Amino acid sequence: MTALTSSIPAFDHEELIQSHPVATLLIDRGGVVLFVNAAAEQLCNLSRSAMVGRVVYDVIRMDRGYRQRMSNPATSALFAHRTEISVGARKAIFVDLQMVPYGQSGHRILALIPSQSEAELMGGVTGRPGRAAGAAASMLAHEIKNPLAGIKGAAQLLARKTDAGGERFTTLICAEVDRIATLIDQMEHFSRGQPVACSAINLYPPIHQAMEAARARQVPSVRFIEDFDPSLPLVLGNHDAMVQILLNLVTNACEALGGRDDAVVRIATAYRHGLSIDNDDGRGRIALPIELSVSDNGPGVPADIRGDLFDPFVTTKREGRGLGLALVAKLARDMGGTVQHVRDGDWTRFRVHLPTPGRREAAA
Repeated sequence: MTALTSSIPAFDHEELIQSHPVATLLIDRGGVVLFVNAAAEQLCNLSRSAMVGRVVYDVIRMDRGYRQRMSNPATSALFAHRTEISVGARKAIFVDLQMVPYGQSGHRILALIPSQSEAELMGGVTGRPGRAAGAAASMLAHEIKNPLAGIKGAAQLLARKTDAGGERFTTLICAEVDRIATLIDQMEHFSRGQPVACSAINLYPPIHQAMEAARARQVPSVRFIEDFDPSLPLVLGNHDAMVQILLNLVTNACEALGGRDDAVVRIATAYRHGLSIDNDDGRGRIALPIELSVSDNGPGVPADIRGDLFDPFVTTKREGRGLGLALVAKLARDMGGTVQHVRDGDWTRFRVHLPTPGRREAAA
């Protein structure tokens, strides 16, 4: 027995709970949140810093009876099936709630397990909003194709008469037209649910292309900050889809800043342990360790639309169509990933999480 047990490796318990697919919170005897894992951040659509230190039922709204029992230090365990909860401006969801004691100090572990319909939602299944966005995208694609050809032709004519400095911009115009034309071809399959073709790619070329296009628009007073992880591995994704995602998010961030003097848009990449989703395709939970985030120090998304932010036709812009973020969510989902919105202090953050390639894609 000694030889057998000595071969069992030691585990990093904090990393283990961070990687656990069930939304898990640690609360003290008074109900104050002490710790949350990545799955809890995703379920609640809130950052860890926005939850830790607050009373749990001030963060997660639930039935008064459950609140009273959780605030009672004498209640060490609680089990409830298909309990209705809500967080922030999100629509109410149903979860199986489980609370068990932890340690000798009155601390308790709270687990929130989405019901089947909510699990499908968290896994990114395309419902009526996705299909509506697909139909709208198909109509827009048809109307955009003809003007695109004219734009590219005009840029090619200008390239013959410009100097080296101007040629940089005409080349960018042609590259953007080609990218948009390819994207439109993909969008015509949008309503039929056909995903974009994914392969092992370096995330930085699409980032640099999108940022070049964003800077060419000469947005006044906006300072761009890049905070990149130089050791980031390859991602399973699509170059053009990534450019479109980043352009949409950066454009939204710039518009939200409204010309303020201290306007900042921050683009960051990071490797995150623990986040995963189930796409309901029989493969189980898929790790999403690659994070691309776009943040701005603007006023944030109005509270009344935060819960429906990725639905089509939801917008605060007077001339907006409300399709940009729906398309971002669709493209992220097609690449096997997800996108989240959080309000973190003075920052509005959109975080795209994507998988790394398997052995087959990495060898291709």
